[in-house]
Amino acid sequence: MRLSEAPKRSRAPGLTSLIDVIFLLLMFFMLASTFSIYQKLDVTSGAEGAGQMEQSPILLQVFAEGQLSVNGDRVKVEALIAALDDAGIEKVRPVAIIPAKDSTVQDVVSALEMLKTAGWSATIVGN
Repeated sequence: MRLSEAPKRSRAPGLTSLIDVIFLLLMFFMLASTFSIYQKLDVTSGAEGAGQMEQSPILLQVFAEGQLSVNGDRVKVEALIAALDDAGIEKVRPVAIIPAKDSTVQDVVSALEMLKTAGWSATIVGN
């Protein structure tokens, strides 16, 4: 007497591995993407032979960690526009930004962005 084998049940493929891979891809793309909003900031530097300036520029020296010097007077980045307004300086006067050796690019860009937002025309001078 020969008994037939019981039919084998077909197993559904395991979805756990597929779900893990999809989750890892989702995490990768979420972490790899940036949600920052970038804005255009024109950076101009002093050009050779630019000619005579009609008015003397305001000298803005940028130091590290948010320290600035406006025509020799020390101010913080947050108080830059208020210091320029309190001094009664007209916005038509150009601002010459001079980075100090210990300043970072972010310090200079922060000061430049603050000036441009407030309506000043600024030029980076120096190295």
